[in-house]
Amino acid sequence: MKVKNLTHLVIQIFVLSCFYTTCLSQEQSNTSVASTNVNSNISQPITLHVGFFPNITHAQALIAQNFQREGKGWFERYLPNNVQLIWHRFNAGPLAMESLLTHSLDITYVGPMPALNLYLRSKGEEVRILSGAAKGGSGLVIQPDLKIKTAADWMGKRITSPQYGNTQDIACRVWFMQQGLRIGFFEKDVVVLPTANPDQLTLFKKKAVAGVWTVEPWLSRLIQEGQGKIYFLDQDNWTTILVASKHFCTDRPEIRVAFTQAHQALTRWITEHTEEAAIRLQSELKHQTTLEFPKDLILASFQRLTFTDEITKDSFHIWVQWAKNSEVFKNSSIQWDDDLTQLFYFANTK
Repeated sequence: MKVKNLTHLVIQIFVLSCFYTTCLSQEQSNTSVASTNVNSNISQPITLHVGFFPNITHAQALIAQNFQREGKGWFERYLPNNVQLIWHRFNAGPLAMESLLTHSLDITYVGPMPALNLYLRSKGEEVRILSGAAKGGSGLVIQPDLKIKTAADWMGKRITSPQYGNTQDIACRVWFMQQGLRIGFFEKDVVVLPTANPDQLTLFKKKAVAGVWTVEPWLSRLIQEGQGKIYFLDQDNWTTILVASKHFCTDRPEIRVAFTQAHQALTRWITEHTEEAAIRLQSELKHQTTLEFPKDLILASFQRLTFTDEITKDSFHIWVQWAKNSEVFKNSSIQWDDDLTQLFYFANTK
């Protein structure tokens, strides 16, 4: 009887031992799979799509690409190793915002008005500001022989802006309305014609327009090549900001932070290395546009620009009011809202 019980006990111990060994093996296997998945997530390639315009006001984007062509990528120094940065060129803010809306872009340099337009149109759902980029560098250049003594002298004059509803177009329309003038197409109106920047210069040199409301480097080109004179210079408002889609900000916080830090460091570098920045801009603008921009023209543009990553909510409340007053969006579905908390949720506000 004792022998039988002892045999039964040995069998039980053997079975339990096999069960424990199987469980331990399975646990180690699961741990190995989990570890593999984590490493896979860390090393999985990520493509970062970033937009820009070929303007001096988008200097950070242009200079970064110039560094990149030399194998010295600026943003790449800050981004995780598995992130591939691809740049996308645009000629107008509304087009960049549409790409952000469809998630074809993650981040873009853009003027404040298109970003604000998308924010309000989407009821705060689609775009977030990350940082300031450039202030000033925009305004009105008029023909050298144009005599303006009173507001009435503008009546019937033709003025061009870069694009209907973009930042400079809104600023232009509001400025003339503040002078007590109407924007329209009759003799008692100021005629504002949205025109691409290169075509603005051509029309100005032919004296087909009285003035141009635009941004650098076209301000300097109108002065140097068209003998134009600055009638009004806006140095107080942001010309370029850095924005991202809400989707990107929440899904890729580590990349958002790294990119913003790189942008801020590059902004400081530009202000501390103006000569080299001008040379790199000159090289990149030629690559992007095939046009020659003399270094002295770029340096002259710098005198009318302030590169800064700072930004304030107050400035955007002004843009909200300007957008309302301009009547550009009077037939749109925009829901006007002065609460911009969500728009600035990730911003470097001061």
